[in-house]
Amino acid sequence: MVAAFQSGRDIWREKYIKDLASYLLTLPVPRRTFAVSRITGGVARSLIATFPGTLVISYLYGILLSPRLIEAFLVVGLFSLGIVGLSMAVSAFASSIEVFATVRSAIQLYLSFLSTIFYDVTLFPEVVQPIVQTNPMTWAIQAFRAIGNQGSSLYPISILVGPSLAFALLGAICYLWYARL
Repeated sequence: MVAAFQSGRDIWREKYIKDLASYLLTLPVPRRTFAVSRITGGVARSLIATFPGTLVISYLYGILLSPRLIEAFLVVGLFSLGIVGLSMAVSAFASSIEVFATVRSAIQLYLSFLSTIFYDVTLFPEVVQPIVQTNPMTWAIQAFRAIGNQGSSLYPISILVGPSLAFALLGAICYLWYARL
């Protein structure tokens, strides 16, 4: 998650510290292609950063030498896609690095502590359970846990597709609109 948010930080740095907008407008690629490449680069960065940990977890789940390892990286990639999009959207509107860091931390707290990463949803108070059940991290964790079981993990993985694509689209739109690329 931290590696995915790094993409937004890089965009913020380009905007305020380096003021690269005039340079970026001279690049010989369409604006949409450039935005998509930023998202793709963020997902690739996240996959590289999480590669060792994903291998260890896959070993512990007994799927390291199984085709299900591809599904594990698919879950990580889909989740990263959504986080990169959120990060880009936040960076487009953050007026300072402090604002970006605060919003990033709030999103990370929500994703981490109001999800089933540590506890089952039934252990949360009933008022909080709908929030936990609609958390994308909960969906990613459920998909990853389904991979370890012998059942189909297609449905838990497919739940991540919609929100991840929506967040990525939001990030691209905010990046193009606010950066005026």
